[in-house]
Amino acid sequence: MRLSYAIAPILILIFFSTPASYATPLTRAVSQPDIVQSSPQSYVTFMQKPLDSSPSPWVLYPTDTVVWVAGISSGTPPTSQIREYFIVNGTSKPVANLPNVIVSSLVADSLGRVWFTDNSTLAYYDSQRLTVNKTITFPNQNLEYLALDHQERIWMTVLGPNGASNVVMFDPTNSLNRTYLVPTTNAFIQGITAAPDNTVWFAEAGSMKLGHLACDSCDITEFPSPSSLNLAALSQVAVDRSGNIWFTDHAGDNQFGVFDSHANTWKIFPIGYCPDACVSGLPNAIFVDAYNKIWFSEHIAGRVGRYDPSTGVLTEYVVSLTPNAFPLIWWASPGPNNLVWFVANGLGEVGYINASLPLPLTLTGPSGEVAIQKGTTLNISVIVDSQALQTLSFGVSPLTQDQESSNSPAQLYGSGPSDIGPNNNPQAVNIGISAAWSAISGARYVALTATEGNVAVTIHVKVVVVESSVPFVALGFSSSIVLGGFAIYLRRPRKPKLQPLKKVRR
Repeated sequence: MRLSYAIAPILILIFFSTPASYATPLTRAVSQPDIVQSSPQSYVTFMQKPLDSSPSPWVLYPTDTVVWVAGISSGTPPTSQIREYFIVNGTSKPVANLPNVIVSSLVADSLGRVWFTDNSTLAYYDSQRLTVNKTITFPNQNLEYLALDHQERIWMTVLGPNGASNVVMFDPTNSLNRTYLVPTTNAFIQGITAAPDNTVWFAEAGSMKLGHLACDSCDITEFPSPSSLNLAALSQVAVDRSGNIWFTDHAGDNQFGVFDSHANTWKIFPIGYCPDACVSGLPNAIFVDAYNKIWFSEHIAGRVGRYDPSTGVLTEYVVSLTPNAFPLIWWASPGPNNLVWFVANGLGEVGYINASLPLPLTLTGPSGEVAIQKGTTLNISVIVDSQALQTLSFGVSPLTQDQESSNSPAQLYGSGPSDIGPNNNPQAVNIGISAAWSAISGARYVALTATEGNVAVTIHVKVVVVESSVPFVALGFSSSIVLGGFAIYLRRPRKPKLQPLKKVRR
């Protein structure tokens, strides 16, 4: 079941109500050697767990030499702690204990100040003077998220009483601040970011709009999402070099998207198929790296995703392959040296993905749209190439609105072939996509995913659902997407036996 917009403000506290099957103690003490811990999967490296008892990590901010992490304990009252993780050896130390505080966001500036939300107050830890300082307080309001612009001013999203939302700018150089009222009541403002052009974008979880501030003296401009997208709660935002605004729909189970403000067009994509390990993905934090790749955390799926707009390929890194382990990746952010940092709240871990490592497999699918008649199944030929010595599994992931729910059957669903073993040659497989008789006509994207070990590679296929009386027409043809230097060839295999798609529990 999706979250109502009426409870969108508590998205930052979702871990307090995490299902019991995922729950793990948030405070723990461990003893490990004083080294960076590499997991069995070469893509993922964990830092050393704290030797002292500390709250489990929640949000982070990487710099060139250290990673600043805020953890939250779920006791009564809750306690937050800020820790400094040293990249060179993976060790860490606590720098601030904050009783009765929930830190929902933090950023670090070039002067060594770590800015964080202290409930209704903007505060910072001064790493030079080793002090905690409070700057500006918003009585009866809650600070949600922070962002630094190119002048290192602090931008905040603030939830006020009676459904009011505000964007606030604070300038540390002169302590001046300015407040911008969001025009829409019950917008329930959430994530915020400074774009490459130094304008500010933010997400409105309640109104399903993106907000924009183009200058200090401007009013806020809002861009409503099309109702046909059925978004549940716009949560976090990031802007790429072309000015496209990427967002996560955290309460929408499994989707992320992009808004082209120049063309005024919206697209949403499902995350990759998630075999066995998760109820739903719940994408959350989203950032653009130095190579214009889009990175986001998958809170429940326990993965960190990377979408390449230039190729349309989604790669997802599974943080833990341990059975029945739920990492709960609330936050992930790219840092220097092509390392992408994450917090695994459910494991009490901080780690990073090495994005410089080549991908182990490649996929090839249709390059254009495909049309599916209602009540029929279309087999899509996909070529996979993998040289790793592991079994490949396949799956289909539709958008949230097309998945089966407790109230209605799935509109789009699919099945891949049985798992296939290692093969030195490219292999052709058929992946079936079916449209229910009740499916809504029109176009949307479906994810076709191949998983190998702790890496999943997905290509998105644009599917056009048409009435059954319309003759079936395939609008696309095959082309290659090559990742990691593997060659791909196309041949049409025999039609495999379809298997029902695993239901997504709500």
